[in-house]
Amino acid sequence: MTSTLASSPAPVRIWRPRLSHLQLNLCASAYMLLVLSTGFWERLLGHFPLLDSRTIVFGFGVLAASVFIQELLGPGRLQKPVLALLILASAGASYYERAFGVLMDKDMVRNIVETNYTEASHMVTPRMVAAILLTGVIPALLVFWPEVRRVGLVHQLWRWPLAVIASLGLTIGAMFMYFKDYSAMMREAGDPVAAHQPIATVKAVFRYGLEQMRGASVEVAPYGRDARKGSSLSAAEKPVLMVFFLGETARAQSFGLNGYARNTTPELARRDVIAFTGTTSCGTSTARSVPCMFSGLGKDNFTREAGLARENLVDVLGHAGVKVEWYENNSGDQNVAVRNGWAMVDKTLDPVACATECTDEIFLPIIRNAAETITEDTVLVLHMIGNHGPAYYMRYPQERAVFQPDCRSAQFADCTDEQIVNAYDNAIHETDYVLAKSIDILAASDRVTPALVYLSDHGESLGESGVYLHASPVFMAPAEQTRVPFVMWLDPRFETLMGLDEACLRSRTGAPTSQDNLFSSMLGLMDITTTVRNPDLDLTAGCRDRLP
Repeated sequence: MTSTLASSPAPVRIWRPRLSHLQLNLCASAYMLLVLSTGFWERLLGHFPLLDSRTIVFGFGVLAASVFIQELLGPGRLQKPVLALLILASAGASYYERAFGVLMDKDMVRNIVETNYTEASHMVTPRMVAAILLTGVIPALLVFWPEVRRVGLVHQLWRWPLAVIASLGLTIGAMFMYFKDYSAMMREAGDPVAAHQPIATVKAVFRYGLEQMRGASVEVAPYGRDARKGSSLSAAEKPVLMVFFLGETARAQSFGLNGYARNTTPELARRDVIAFTGTTSCGTSTARSVPCMFSGLGKDNFTREAGLARENLVDVLGHAGVKVEWYENNSGDQNVAVRNGWAMVDKTLDPVACATECTDEIFLPIIRNAAETITEDTVLVLHMIGNHGPAYYMRYPQERAVFQPDCRSAQFADCTDEQIVNAYDNAIHETDYVLAKSIDILAASDRVTPALVYLSDHGESLGESGVYLHASPVFMAPAEQTRVPFVMWLDPRFETLMGLDEACLRSRTGAPTSQDNLFSSMLGLMDITTTVRNPDLDLTAGCRDRLP
């Protein structure tokens, strides 16, 4: 008897293209250049015609630069994982540039890394998920489809450095072919490569990582250790309470006190505050502006490393014997209060103010408690959520939404420009409400000698020139992101104690000011004597009837 064994069916093999290592890199580079770098082409074609040889050569140069990055980071079998990561990161950067006009740079990477869950969740919308799925996830998975002809180890040892050097050489050669024209373009129109993927993202991550490594080894130098209370503060019969509201994303152009057509600040106007209308910021993001304004270094001299390398305003106030309490309704103190400590607000302070996310009304119980309990001179630093976008509608309760219809989405494509502006203005109106209520609490207290200062960290773009949100590179940032509101309220008791001439301060409100003024002006307002207080930047200098 004989038997036959059933033959097993042949496995079904899915056809896969066979490519060389270089061919796969070229395919990925071409995809990111043509699909994920629309901003790059807009900037380049705004300077040179499409078929101009300078356009073609420049495009070839950035294509070679993209290959250089891929060769450098992805030799051998690392190639596909590296390409997938680059495509995913590039797709995310490309989406936010198209949706909001935001470019990827070092500060943007810092914002992404240092944001909290609540802020990040507002950026995740169905439209964003769909866009990144189509332009990022699917292409990244397709990278693993082709079979790549791999060379042996011996060949790889000379092939990898040769490919890196060759692609870099082609990049440099292309840039020098029309160097004069390209230099003029970058001076006049900005660098198109700032919008190229993956170059812009890789450069931003590299610069952020380098800055982090440098900052990790920085030793903090003492600063302002000679700070002392002046004669006025020392003579106070009641503790001085200075409330400093550190604003978020409020632009001067939308502030009623600064001449905006809409009356977004009616309550502050009724309380006759002092508004400095010509104030500019140190940067266009919280990560830069906040440490800069507290550092005393000034915009021109500030770097993150320099800011970390010495004590700041919080420390100097402490050296003078003034207590500093820092409360957060935002993403953190940006290492400013690292030696002093800070606390995050939560709904236990006011469940109504935190019905969904905590609005800045959450600070009112803190101010009320301080006015009723402090026994020593105190500065309260209250870091607001303010106008943090794109979910402006989350920053105010609906019953105080005076400008209608307002955008009720974090996806601007779902709203008209009018609705976006209305939501933003409602958030400014909410800041007006919170500041006015704070002033009323302070004015009603007979236990303290109070004052209040408000200064926003940076502004916001609301669609001007196609740009939304903030964090544009400082060198090209529009005025909407760099002009900020700056307000003071000084109780008559505070003015009398400190010998301040309010009329003198008001005479300076139209002069150019900046966040550089905060460090010395806060020391001046609090009557702190120290050699690090710069009279040229102290807005109270020359406005006292007696000097400390």
